[in-house]
Amino acid sequence: MAAMPETVVAYFDYLCPYAWRGAEVARMVEGRLGLRFEWRHFSLYQSDHGDANGWQLWNAALDDHDPMGNWGLQPFLASCAARRQGPAAFDGFRLGLLRARHVDGQPLTRPTHLAVAEAAGLQVARFEADLADPELRTCLAQEHHQAARRDVFGTPTFALANGHLAYFRVRELPTDEEEAVRLFVAFRELLESFPYLETVRRPRPLRN
Repeated sequence: MAAMPETVVAYFDYLCPYAWRGAEVARMVEGRLGLRFEWRHFSLYQSDHGDANGWQLWNAALDDHDPMGNWGLQPFLASCAARRQGPAAFDGFRLGLLRARHVDGQPLTRPTHLAVAEAAGLQVARFEADLADPELRTCLAQEHHQAARRDVFGTPTFALANGHLAYFRVRELPTDEEEAVRLFVAFRELLESFPYLETVRRPRPLRN
């Protein structure tokens, strides 16, 4: 009998290019390493601007013309709606929307969400109906608070099955699947071997 895949909880934000790169790395390594990534929403804008003063992203009004999707609220709600159609639909939508934003430069507006939903094979009529459900905002609030209780501060953050949790930020994608596997294995081994290591960060070169 094949072993059950190891679950890695991954916190992400559609606004974040590092979350997109982390999602691409996860896609390349999950089959090779026997992992199952469980993607959960974490709002960088809420963490940076709302937690200290009581403002709540999930209670914000929507503006369909805002290219940033109302600080990320619109893509989060669309993501929660897509997840109702099952894991495969959610994965296709999630990665499709991250690529639409960070590869193709598309705005995070309703037409983009609908186009990505259709391309990912979702039932678009059901997707549109689910978008009107106010419970999606509750879903976002719960997932954000769960992440905040784990001291998540950036995306993507990966929580491994053995309890280790760390921010995973890469400047560019690995050149191929083999390199991605080596990268993720080294990342995991670093966390497991040195639990007292909190930060490894390269200085950024000065730019004129």
